[in-house]
Amino acid sequence: MVRLFLYFCVVAVSTSCIPLSFAPNIKTDKVKIAKRFKRDLPKRYGFIFEDPKEADEFYTFINTKYQLPGIDRKIPLWIDKKPYIMNVYERSRATNTVNFVPFIFDLVLSNKGVESHGFFSSFYSSRWEKWFIIITLTDLNGQDALMPDYKEQNANLTFLRNLQKEYLNTVNYMEAYFRTKK
Repeated sequence: MVRLFLYFCVVAVSTSCIPLSFAPNIKTDKVKIAKRFKRDLPKRYGFIFEDPKEADEFYTFINTKYQLPGIDRKIPLWIDKKPYIMNVYERSRATNTVNFVPFIFDLVLSNKGVESHGFFSSFYSSRWEKWFIIITLTDLNGQDALMPDYKEQNANLTFLRNLQKEYLNTVNYMEAYFRTKK
């Protein structure tokens, strides 16, 4: 019985992947402290969503929509007739796993005298990367406009969710510019 259990454990470990880190699954959006999402971000609340588009597409969208001269930080905007400063960050998070099966195949081949030279070495680990947009919003007094007890937090989140939907559904960013002029 013990021998069968040990055999089962060896088979289970040798045919599995061990995750080292996880990229979060964010279905629509999430509001949390940006520094907890990625350490190099400020300690402010951030509006976070997954970006399925190419790198720098969100910056292009914002600069086209608001006719800005190519800026990606301290973007001035108005929400419900109140001025805010928006900062946009684009960061990646990865899921990394260690795969034992290719390592064991190489080990078995080398024990049998076959010169494999790490034939399966490129499969020892796996990496899947996701890109995220993190938006922080500050009022002119320097207050975090996304923190839970901020008076206009709901209006700000509604604005950011609409901005996100518009970005994800727009192919030609000049359309977004013309929509703001109406």
